[in-house]
Amino acid sequence: MKKHIAMLCAVLLTALAAFAPGAAAAGPALTATEAYCIIDADTGLVLAQQNMNEELHPASITKVMTLGLACEKAQGKWDNVKLTVSHEDVYSLAGTDSSHIALQEGEEVPLTDALYATMMASANDGANLLAEYFGGSIEGGVAAMNAQAKELGLEHTHFANPHGISDEDHYTSCYDMAQILRWALTQPGFETLFTRNEMYTMGPTNVQPVTRYFHQQDKMRVGSSRYYIPAILGSKIGYTNIARYSYVCLAEQNGVRLICVTMQSQIKTDKYNDVRTLLDDAFARYTGYTEIPAQGVTGELEVAGGGSTLGTVTVSDPGVKLLLADGLTAADVSVTLELPERYLLGVDPAVYAVYTIHGRDVQETASVRVPAAVTGLEELLAKSANATLPASRDVGPKRIAGGLLAISVGATVLAALAAFGVVRLRAKLRRKRKARH
Repeated sequence: MKKHIAMLCAVLLTALAAFAPGAAAAGPALTATEAYCIIDADTGLVLAQQNMNEELHPASITKVMTLGLACEKAQGKWDNVKLTVSHEDVYSLAGTDSSHIALQEGEEVPLTDALYATMMASANDGANLLAEYFGGSIEGGVAAMNAQAKELGLEHTHFANPHGISDEDHYTSCYDMAQILRWALTQPGFETLFTRNEMYTMGPTNVQPVTRYFHQQDKMRVGSSRYYIPAILGSKIGYTNIARYSYVCLAEQNGVRLICVTMQSQIKTDKYNDVRTLLDDAFARYTGYTEIPAQGVTGELEVAGGGSTLGTVTVSDPGVKLLLADGLTAADVSVTLELPERYLLGVDPAVYAVYTIHGRDVQETASVRVPAAVTGLEELLAKSANATLPASRDVGPKRIAGGLLAISVGATVLAALAAFGVVRLRAKLRRKRKARH
């Protein structure tokens, strides 16, 4: 118990140090933009920020969550899926003077068209339609958005709608939005959707005979624009009178992938100029990933199942690749373990190595959690699974109770073996996905 409390205290102290008032800013100080956050797209590590936890109106960058959940539900199977436009999809927007593609009640819209309309034309009626697709109703879709924010551990986000029209109960922060985009990029088809630059054509439907055309609207992704930034792969823009200009993008240069979010830029040119300032600064300071080898930090974790303790396993830091600003080395990184009180079989083991970058004045002092290495679990499970039941002639009350316990443990172990296999498969898929990036 004392060991776990000590490790938890270390993590809390690190977190407090990272966000303590008066800490030296590692990135540019912006005056025309209220808040920003830049993170490593692979690990989620915060690299630079200003007011990154301030709760602000997001406007249409809200749609990153809407699109992410739609892609999660579809699992890449977009073809032959049609959505029917409801009365609420259209008329809930009456009087809002919001962006739309003039959907009509009863119109049958291919899922692919709804996705690109919401992404490229920032269609609020399209966002409503997608919310109904993954939530059963607009209200159900909003509930799913808030549930996903909670699952991601985001503390400064609450959605009141799927499109971003300003509402006092609709807010997020730059940090939260950066993590939302990072999650969305892992959903099937989302990155293709998010990074499309070519015009998209939506054909006639059962209600409307017209062909609709959607264009990417971010001038920083238009080659002929004076605001063009070639490193930006994909982006979502937002604006309302209350939110002012908001922006979220994925950018890559020389193998370094960054997510940049800005909120409450006062005028459009402020947004363009400030995003350029942030990306130029980040790509100049972060030129490659640094291998942080395993430091040999270990801990023992009790394993329980079937109502009893089965033994212990060893948890250790696995090593990681991190973006470090030029001038920092692996010596500027410390590691602690984040462990539960015990590991319950059949549940994904919530064991993490927490790597903290002590950035001084060149990098944000921040931490990142990665799954820790667990050794001895397979052997422990195999040993428990080989437990034998009592012979049929030994059927006294104590024997029966022991037999029931053995059956319970055996069943739990079998479930745990299956769960452990799923965990390893998920980890393997995550590694493959990162390798593709």
